[in-house]
Amino acid sequence: MPSDSSREIADRRRFFDAQAAEIAHNYGRGRAVVAVDGAVGASEFGRELVAALDRAGHASVFASIDDFVQPKAPGEAAVQASSDYYERRYDYATFRRVLVDPFRLGGSAGFVVAAFDESASRAIEPVWRTAPADAVLVVTGPFLARPELRGTFNYTIFLDTPARPHPAALDEALDRYTAEAGPRFAATAIVDTTDPDRPRRVFADSC
Repeated sequence: MPSDSSREIADRRRFFDAQAAEIAHNYGRGRAVVAVDGAVGASEFGRELVAALDRAGHASVFASIDDFVQPKAPGEAAVQASSDYYERRYDYATFRRVLVDPFRLGGSAGFVVAAFDESASRAIEPVWRTAPADAVLVVTGPFLARPELRGTFNYTIFLDTPARPHPAALDEALDRYTAEAGPRFAATAIVDTTDPDRPRRVFADSC
């Protein structure tokens, strides 16, 4: 008889395989960009989605918006206010210029999946990559449904969880984001990750 842990792993794999199948069905030809919108567990979710797309035989690329933060000015304090997180933390212009725009071009156009290493406070030497003509770019991180990014993503997954991120300033920024951008309503799919090991698809009219 399968153990509880093996059933949990099988259920989780089925969930991601079903999510990948939906994306591949709708965006199986050409290039598509998928957002995993969340501040808690988004990277792990995105990597599992990429693995499921790979299992389905569909080329995919992983990226995180956290690799496109704005470098701090000399002498700028390390501690950020909630307004800094929401208004100035991410370099969306570079994100579009070196990743999203060239990825969408297809062909032999090269793209870069990371531009800045926040932990080391330095720019990352560009590593130019290519992908097949039919491929999905999965981007993870917070604030991905904000107005500045409208039109960037073909498909958006909003992660709904009671877990709160750290630091507190990011938590406060997320409250502002939720109020101003309405990410639940902008999402293609809402996933309840209250139990990270058992993600569950939910629908806006039942939440």
